[in-house]
Amino acid sequence: MSDQRVKPRPRGDIEFLARQWQVPIQEVTRLYEGECAALAVNAQVTAYLPIIAIRNVRETLRRRRDVSRNGRTSGAHD
Repeated sequence: MSDQRVKPRPRGDIEFLARQWQVPIQEVTRLYEGECAALAVNAQVTAYLPIIAIRNVRETLRRRRDVSRNGRTSGAHD
């Protein structure tokens, strides 16, 4: 049981996020893999990393949408 690699998330979750946020699957996959790698660096228990990574990807996509709608991050006004 020395293999503690993060188990891949079912493709359905990535496809769902891509459809929901209207982003290419490749972009969501890249974000997800980056989140998994970042989270795994210091993780001692990896069982929940896919769930946390998907949550973080969703939040990243939400922030991007908000920036594109507002033209800047929330709270900034001219």
